[in-house]
Amino acid sequence: MNTTITALRPLRVIVLTGRFGMGHCAAAEAVRQEILAGDPQAQVRVVDVIDELFPNASRQIYRGFGFLVRRCSWVYNLLNHTAGAKTSMPLQRTVLKRLDDLLRDVDLIVATMPVCSQYIAAYKRQRDCHIPLYTYITDVSVHDEWIAPGTDRYFVACEETRQTLLSKGVDDAHIVVSGIPVRPGFRQAPQVRPVGRRVLLMGGGLGLIPQGILDALCSRDDIHVTVITGRNESLLATLRRRYPSVESIGFTDRVDEYLRRADLVVSKSGGLTTFEAIHTRTPLFVLRPFLTQEVGNARYIENHGLGYVDWQKDESVTAEALLALLDDPDALAAMGRNMALLRESWRSSSPLAYFYPMVQPA
Repeated sequence: MNTTITALRPLRVIVLTGRFGMGHCAAAEAVRQEILAGDPQAQVRVVDVIDELFPNASRQIYRGFGFLVRRCSWVYNLLNHTAGAKTSMPLQRTVLKRLDDLLRDVDLIVATMPVCSQYIAAYKRQRDCHIPLYTYITDVSVHDEWIAPGTDRYFVACEETRQTLLSKGVDDAHIVVSGIPVRPGFRQAPQVRPVGRRVLLMGGGLGLIPQGILDALCSRDDIHVTVITGRNESLLATLRRRYPSVESIGFTDRVDEYLRRADLVVSKSGGLTTFEAIHTRTPLFVLRPFLTQEVGNARYIENHGLGYVDWQKDESVTAEALLALLDDPDALAAMGRNMALLRESWRSSSPLAYFYPMVQPA
């Protein structure tokens, strides 16, 4: 790293991410916005590392990921459990050259996906590179691939994540318990929610909206239902045709607004969704987790009283539990209070709070 960053030029940061679940990309964008809020002159690039390093194969890689999540989750979980076994392999010459070009004149590298940290760790080792690497772990649970030699700081979701890193030999001085980064809109002071029961369903990007849940919610005239389908246009069209009373939304950058007005969010237990809900104090109803990281997030939600986790497969039982929670305002209020307490325990998630003290004056 050039330790004489001065007014001669702005700080240059690259944020590496990937579309293995949109939470990684959303976290990257949140970090970018935090950096610019603290240093408007900074030059910050968000880069999809798979597109950048494997331009001819990235489409097939992402298609394969989508197939694993939807149809072969047990294979995906197995890969997660065995991740990190070959992370010390040397990089191919082509990948090294692409990383040379990508990191030229960069002062700080941020990673929001484990494979990004592993590639940068290998690069730093092979090139004797000393650019600081900050890794943002976007789930509560930590598999070994997140841990990469040469990482200067790990930004983690919670105390449980910190303890896991410590058990794996990470120095406590390199760990920041910051929560998973979310965009500034989610961190605004909560507003008074509209009168009436309002439910937000998310997870439509991969088609994870159970029909039985929607049928049960739509059977009640006193419940307003909003569904966000992301970029799944086929699902959006189907919902608008079959459920005209439901407010069906495609891709939107106003998720924070929909969360703040909802009494309950129904979703998978993705890391980013969980922490967006915590920031807006919106209780969670978690649909049956099946991916490894989702299970860890769901246990965190249960243990801290942030929501209800549905662990079984019977949609009728799930629907009954959902309606019962909606009819229990005291339980919802307690979940919101627990979320507020967690927020107070986190340190800053901005990398600038930890980077600038490392930089020596010219």
